[in-house]
Amino acid sequence: MMPPQVGPPPLWEQPDEVPPPPRGPGVVAPFASPPRDRDLRGLWWSLGIGGLVAVLCCVGGVVGIVMVLPYLDSVGKDQVAAVVENYLTAVRDEDYAAARRQLCDDQQRTHTAAWFADHFGETPVTDFTVNADDVIIANAITVPARVREKTTWVDRRFAMEQAGTRYVICGGID
Repeated sequence: MMPPQVGPPPLWEQPDEVPPPPRGPGVVAPFASPPRDRDLRGLWWSLGIGGLVAVLCCVGGVVGIVMVLPYLDSVGKDQVAAVVENYLTAVRDEDYAAARRQLCDDQQRTHTAAWFADHFGETPVTDFTVNADDVIIANAITVPARVREKTTWVDRRFAMEQAGTRYVICGGID
């Protein structure tokens, strides 16, 4: 008989038997290994087709960007030309409040409705032409226009700025 244990009980039970050591080299695995295709032709075809698709996507993206940039440039030119056309139309129609709305804040402070009446009362705008293709977009945006004041044609250049989400005239008014 065993003497009674003194102290805390063991945390785990001791096994009665020790398992045998693992078998040595050359042992057959308990499962079969997956089959391997010795002919790698299918792999290379897949990689080649995948690479071709990647190249076509990259080339398509570059071509798309090259095609879209001139379109976006013409859209921007059309927008700023439309602001100048709206301004000159309002001046021609003597709607000076609408003309002032096309100006930036600095120009609105210095050009009141009375200024418009005085300035364009003497030399009224009777006709004008604005060509969006002539718009210059560089460090500053400049919109050239031919304005007919009474009987003479005058070349004007309007400086544009972006105020929030819209373009406004900030120079070339005088």
